[in-house]
Amino acid sequence: MKFDSLRLKNFRNYQDLKLEFPSGVVVFCGPNGQGKTNLMEAFHFMLRGESFRPYSIDSLLSHSEGSGSAATTGILEARLTQKDLHHHIKMTVTGGKKSALWNNNRVSSAALARSFPVVLFSPESLGAIKEGPQARRQLVDDVVLTHSHSSVKILKDFAKALKMRNRILKNFQNGITPRGQTVALLESLDPSYLPLATELTMARLKALAALRDDFGRAVAYVLDQKNVDISVEYLVSSLDVAEWSRSDILSAMHKRSLELREQELSSGSSLVGPQRHDIRVLFAGKDSRFFCSQGQQRALILSFKMAQILYHHRSYEVYPFLLLDDVLSELDPNRRTNLVKFLRDIPAQIFLTTTDLSFSTDFGDRRINVFNIENGKVSARDRG
Repeated sequence: MKFDSLRLKNFRNYQDLKLEFPSGVVVFCGPNGQGKTNLMEAFHFMLRGESFRPYSIDSLLSHSEGSGSAATTGILEARLTQKDLHHHIKMTVTGGKKSALWNNNRVSSAALARSFPVVLFSPESLGAIKEGPQARRQLVDDVVLTHSHSSVKILKDFAKALKMRNRILKNFQNGITPRGQTVALLESLDPSYLPLATELTMARLKALAALRDDFGRAVAYVLDQKNVDISVEYLVSSLDVAEWSRSDILSAMHKRSLELREQELSSGSSLVGPQRHDIRVLFAGKDSRFFCSQGQQRALILSFKMAQILYHHRSYEVYPFLLLDDVLSELDPNRRTNLVKFLRDIPAQIFLTTTDLSFSTDFGDRRINVFNIENGKVSARDRG
């Protein structure tokens, strides 16, 4: 897969930008705060329908230099090539909403995410182990999202059911719905909510199982160690359920929903389901959150994403787009070199940002295409 061109109109600090990408590795180089991450965000937003950093739809729109007023409509447009087939994707952002066209036909973001997978490396993602469980859940859901159409549907259906359940609880907390009616609504929703929660949990467990071997090999590669003891636990109510059956998980969540009913009514939010689960990475049998250095934690997440790349290719014989947003500067020299060596053998289109070009860019015979960025202005510079 390859991005051939990109056009941004009124997106972040780009009021009208047109770029064409030659074959090879694409490097966006420039000082901080000039718009490098905005470009990476544009790729991600087009193919995922969401940003990898906090945002609102309106915050994506650029502001006029003179008046400072925000544009009313933003456009992200790209032409891609996939196995000799040409694709045109256009996303429009206006009125607090987004809509996408794929070859002039309306398409959901979920369909684009499945058809054009992308793997993001960012300083935020490298900190996932030491952050809260949401960051670790997102790592696994990124794998689930690009695995199959059924997995995409599970994520989407569960999100809808969770939103409905939380609305019921919030209405009770706000005094809109009486207690008896609220309990009845929750009981009527559980036969659909709990199975969806179980299916998403099983999809995550399947993804973790599929990545297990590649993850272990990648950790040994990045850390340059042999016989690395690495394992992953999936925690439901602090219990590792990695080997549990579907019926075991469904039964456990049903029991937990009854136990936490009063707490849910008091808090106004759902306390049972995969939105509350956690993932624990064990290094030499110990929780990496507490027993690994920051450098080791980053190496573990780096390895997880490397395993994700290999898993996707093994499953679909295609490599995802790779976005590396200022991630090389976050790694020590040895791990940075190991990452570049790994990527050198991955024939995926790679976009990366950096403030300088002093790092190793030995991508073998792949051409390095450098684009300088300053104050939202992009200019190509051939690096050979």
